[in-house]
Order: sequence, then structure tokens, then C-alpha cells
Amino acid sequence: MWSRVELKTQAKNLLKLNYWLFVLGGIILSFVTTGHISGSGGLKLNYNANSNNISDISNSIGDAFSSDQKDITYDFKDSINEITGSITPSIVKTITAVVIGSIVIALVAALIGIALSVFVFNPIQVGTKRFFSRSYEARCDMGEISYGFKSNYLNIVKIMFFRSLFTVLWGLLFIIPGIIKAYEYSMIPYLLSENPDMDMQQAFDESRRMTYGQKWQIFVLDLSFIGWNILSSFTLGLLGIFFVSPYMCLTKAGLYRRLRGYNDYKY
Repeated sequence: MWSRVELKTQAKNLLKLNYWLFVLGGIILSFVTTGHISGSGGLKLNYNANSNNISDISNSIGDAFSSDQKDITYDFKDSINEITGSITPSIVKTITAVVIGSIVIALVAALIGIALSVFVFNPIQVGTKRFFSRSYEARCDMGEISYGFKSNYLNIVKIMFFRSLFTVLWGLLFIIPGIIKAYEYSMIPYLLSENPDMDMQQAFDESRRMTYGQKWQIFVLDLSFIGWNILSSFTLGLLGIFFVSPYMCLTKAGLYRRLRGYNDYKY
């Protein structure tokens, strides 16, 4: 059995030994697991060719409000007609092109984001999990972060892809079962960080076995960090970067080692 107090105490003790390396590892892991890839761009459109139309619209509106009271209704109708008439097919085509272009850009950005997540971020996540887990063995080596690219890379990519896919599909179908499945699959990156040759069925089965009857306790463990996350928000995330993130990463790595059956707490 394990307890939250034990895991968090061990994590804090370990954090003191190689503080800056753990901070860097926490930053990397937070980045690759959140998956926030944003892009911004702008299209500068020129309407010089339609400057007369815009001028006509302004004059029409001005004429509508400067007319005699008895003719204001008719003038307003004429102004509306002029406005609608001034919307030329070229403007409609331009708007359509902008909308289609925006959709295409969004799709391309989404595909690039997925590709980065599958082929780059997921292997880095496995390597970072290895870094934190192996640190319990006094092997704090940042070189471990590249482990996913050097050890059966394609197998890691495949299994991590299906882990993400299954989690998303469960979440789309049912929210609560999706959360449960996320916890059920949570040990897969750690397992691959130790055995990158493990086949997919074995990885899912072992993660399921390790978390069986433990999901609620793991959920409560995550909840125990809410106070720290709230405090971090008041520091614009600085507390999260320099303490909460590495603290949580070490705690979860310690959880994995305990569920895996390791009893090598030395700190």
C-alpha cells in the first residue's frame, strides 16, 4: 500500500537534491503533455478598388438623416437599397476566400499539431517520465529525456498514439468513463520508459492491472495539489514552474514505482 503523505514527502526530499534539473524536467513535461500549440497570422486585405462603394455608403447614410422629416422614410429605403447594391460580387468573393483560407489554415495547423504530438511530444513525454522515475535510483540525468527517440521509437509512437486516441474517444462518448480510462492508461508512459519493446496489448493490460482498485486514491492524490495550483495562479504561474510542477512530477513518478512494486526509497 501507499499513502499520499509518504509519496509527497519523498518527492520533496528528492526535489532538494537536484532542484534545477527537476524544474527543467517539469517544464518540459508540462509543455509536451498540455499540447498547447498556437499560431497566429493575419491577412491584410485592401479594398481600394471598392473605395467608391464605401464612400457611397457613407453618403447614403448621411443623406438619410439630413432629409426633411416627411421624406425620411423614402430616403431611408433608398439608402438601404444603395447599401445593398454596393455590396459587389468582388467583396462577397473576398469574404468567401478569407473564410475558406482561415478554415484551411486551421486544418493545416491542427494536422501539424497532431503530428508534433505523435512523433515528437509523446516520445519526449516517455523520456521525461523515465527521467523522473530513474531519479529515485540516484540517476538524475537529463539525457534520459531523449530516451524515447533512441529505444524502439516506432513502438513508443504507436502505443502512445493509441493511448491518446482511446482516451479521447472514451471522453467523447462518456465524460466520467473517459476520466476513469485516463487514469487506467496513466502508467503506460512509465512502462514504456522502462521497456520500450513492450507490445501494445501488454502495455495496456499492465497499466490496467497497476491501477485496478487504485483510481480513486490516485484521483484524490491529484486533488491534493489543488491548493498549490491555486497559489500558483496568484504568482502568474511562477510557483508552478519553480515548485509545483516538479513536485507533482516526482510524486507521480514515486506512485508509479510503488505500484510497480519497487521499494527503493532512499531519501
